[in-house]
Amino acid sequence: MAQRIPTPRCPVRVGEPCTLCFPGASGPQDCGLVYLVQSDPELRDELAAHRRAHHQRVPGQRPATT
Repeated sequence: MAQRIPTPRCPVRVGEPCTLCFPGASGPQDCGLVYLVQSDPELRDELAAHRRAHHQRVPGQRPATT
């Protein structure tokens, strides 16, 4: 049986895979963009609202964790 390699999801671009768009990142865990969004209260609140709206439109998809 072939093993499936998990694809990390981008916590900032909700519903999309991590494409390593930040130079030097190896995934969401060390992405500077994710760090910036999570460290700014206003951006973090905006992202939370965007996630809620996305999950209402796309039922059954698990929310990304950061």
